Amino acid sequence: MTSPLRLLSAALALLVPVMALGATPPAAPAEVTAAAPPGTTLLAFSSSGEQPNADAVAVFQTAPDKDNVRHRTLVIFGKKDDKFVPDVSNDKVIACSLCSQFHDDQFYPDGVKVTPGHIHIDQSDAGEKPSETALDFVRKKDGWHVTKATRRTVVAGYGADTFADLPLPPSGLAKDMDAKWSVPVFYNTVLFNRRNGKFMFMHQNNTPDAVWAAAKGDCNKEDCDVLVQQQDGCISLVRDSTGRPFAAGTPNPKDKKAALSKAMDACSAAGGTMCKEANTDCSTGIF
Repeated sequence: MTSPLRLLSAALALLVPVMALGATPPAAPAEVTAAAPPGTTLLAFSSSGEQPNADAVAVFQTAPDKDNVRHRTLVIFGKKDDKFVPDVSNDKVIACSLCSQFHDDQFYPDGVKVTPGHIHIDQSDAGEKPSETALDFVRKKDGWHVTKATRRTVVAGYGADTFADLPLPPSGLAKDMDAKWSVPVFYNTVLFNRRNGKFMFMHQNNTPDAVWAAAKGDCNKEDCDVLVQQQDGCISLVRDSTGRPFAAGTPNPKDKKAALSKAMDACSAAGGTMCKEANTDCSTGIF
């Protein structure tokens, strides 16, 4: 059973990125805004202050791609002649908008702390016990170096807890750091057992083969069919008066009605009578 606290924390976490992605960009000097990589807009800005040797960090992001993912570039600035000048650019340090196991946003502007010669970045997901990635950069004579890169991963936000050091680049430089971000894949599947007429809704499996492995003992490829399989969204199963199953899915995890309507339409189109919902379920990421 999903923890109510975890659901609440996930809901609250979803609000923060929405505000961060809002129409009003953060306040930043003109030279910082002008340094945006092509096709990006300013998402966050933080500086160490007004001192002559001030440092600053800006995070720029793309528009959503075909999979609705926004990608981010970190730019580190140093002050010269009272203007911020880019020192380092890296598009592998800041999490994408769907890079957590919950497909929520792990980047929050308040997680960036800048002092002269030092930058600390925290990124975390919406778990009841959050997974967290921490990075520290220090300015040296030959540029910005990575001094800390760690990741704590909590399975499903409350399960097994692992802590690991992320591999540092051979150069030691922040411009070469790869935080190994990716969008985790989880399949949502409806299996139907032709032998006994039972069905199964499967979640949290990261490959189609993993679905069958998880269903072993209840469903196998000889007796069961995959009625629908997709990633984020809603899946629905409908049965007619004879027990025939019809399933459909939609990518919007907030639209149960659309998934159910498609399954009902499939039932009617096949000549089914007394089509009735068996189950409809929605999932984003791992839940």
